[in-house]
Amino acid sequence: MTIDSIIRTISLILAPAVMISSCAIFLNGIITRYESVSARMRAMHHERLELLQGWEHTTSNGVSTDGFRTHRIHEIEVQLPRLLHRHRLLRNAVLTENAAIACFVTSMVIIALAALTNSSPIATAALLIFLIGTGALLVGVIITTLELSRSQREVAYEIQDGLKLRKEDLR
Repeated sequence: MTIDSIIRTISLILAPAVMISSCAIFLNGIITRYESVSARMRAMHHERLELLQGWEHTTSNGVSTDGFRTHRIHEIEVQLPRLLHRHRLLRNAVLTENAAIACFVTSMVIIALAALTNSSPIATAALLIFLIGTGALLVGVIITTLELSRSQREVAYEIQDGLKLRKEDLR
């Protein structure tokens, strides 16, 4: 191999490396959202269990808050399955992005192998694997976009449901 072919090979390998960096940054954001949804589901589940234990809570003037407890249990029971679906979407996005990274790393190795062997079929395989990785990245972006759309609906539900309440409803 000449110095020119080595430099050309290294520059060819840099494209997948840039994609790996992009995926890693994107993946970091998805994992943060995944952990946030996980923590929210656990907190809501814990809150539901406490409410179901039936502890009698009263306000400072002695009024029972059973209406609030019943309403909140219903709200949690509506939201938890939706959060679970979002959690599943985020998990799928994480797995898809990890697959994309694996494809990009594999394509880097195959590009180096194609350069060493000067094999056109191996170079074609490297391109194909790179394109599969790019497709996986696109699927991950689409899944994340769907989850983000659902996220807005969940926040809107909780706020709108809370705004409908009146003091009389909670007694």
